[in-house]
Amino acid sequence: MALNFELDNILAEHGTCTASSSRYLFDKYLSDKDLALFHQISDNFQGTLESVQTDIDTTIQSSQNFNSVLLQCKSDLSSLDKSDISSFDNVLNYVEKLTEESVYMQQTAFSFQKKLQAAYSEITILKQTLENTQEAANTDQLTGLLNRGKFDEDIVLHINKFINDSAISKTLIFLDIDYFKQFNDDFGHQKGDDVLKVVANKLTRHCSNNVKAYRYGGEEFCILADFKSVSEALNFCQAIRQDIEKLSVKGKKTGKAIRNITASFGIAFYKQKQSVEDFISSADKALYLAKAHGRNRVEIAPAI
Repeated sequence: MALNFELDNILAEHGTCTASSSRYLFDKYLSDKDLALFHQISDNFQGTLESVQTDIDTTIQSSQNFNSVLLQCKSDLSSLDKSDISSFDNVLNYVEKLTEESVYMQQTAFSFQKKLQAAYSEITILKQTLENTQEAANTDQLTGLLNRGKFDEDIVLHINKFINDSAISKTLIFLDIDYFKQFNDDFGHQKGDDVLKVVANKLTRHCSNNVKAYRYGGEEFCILADFKSVSEALNFCQAIRQDIEKLSVKGKKTGKAIRNITASFGIAFYKQKQSVEDFISSADKALYLAKAHGRNRVEIAPAI
C-alpha cells in the first residue's frame, strides 16, 4: 500500500513515472527484500546441485571399484591351478569379495536413487517458490492486476513481437475511472479502493492470454492487446465501458446506489518504428480526448 500511495503521488505531481523515479521506488520498496529472497533461492539451488554432483561421483566411484575387483578376479581365476585343492578356497574368497562389492554397489545405487528423489522434490519446491515470487513482484497488491513494472517490461515485448498477419494491430488502451478523486473525498479511501477492485475485476473478466490488463497507477489502468480491426478494438472497449457503467457505490445502511461508476477509454494502434514513449503518448492523448468530450466514452488516438 505504501508503494502504491507514493506512486500515486508521483503520477499526480508529474503525470508520469520517470526511469529515475521507478529506480527510486524499486530500491526503496523492492530491492532488499527481493534480492535477499533471490539469493536464498539461488544458494539453496546451488547447494542441491553440489549435493547431486557429490552423489554422482560416489556412485561412479562405487561402480568403478566393483569393475576393478571384477576384472582382477577374472584375471586371477584364469590363472588358478584347477587341480590344486587350495584353488577352491581362492574361488570362494573371490566370490565372497565380489558379493560384498556387489551389495555395497547396490546400497550406493539405492541411496543415490533416494537422494535424487529428494533433490527432485527440493528443486520443484524452489522452482515454485521462484515462480510465486516473480508473480507477486509483477502483481498490484490492491487490484490483483499486473503492475506498472510488468507493463514497462511487456510493452517493449508487445511492440517488438513478430505477427505474421498484417491485418492485426498491436494495441494499447488506457482507461481512467471518471472523477475518482470524488469517491475518496466523499466516501473515504477504503471505498475508493473498493471502486478500484470492482473495476479491475471487470477488466479481468474481459482479458485472456492475449489481452493483458495492468494497473498503470492511481485510478488509471491499461490494456495490451492485438485486434484485427478498429471496430474490434472499439467493441472490446465499449463492452468493458458498459460493464463498468453498471457498477455503483452503495450506501452501507440502505444498500442502494448512491453514485455510479464510469470510465473513459483511449485507444492507440502501434505505428511501425514508433517508440514506446510515443505509443504511450498516443494512447494518453486519446484518453484525454475521451475526458474532454464528456467522459464515459471511447476515443481513438488521432492520426499524426
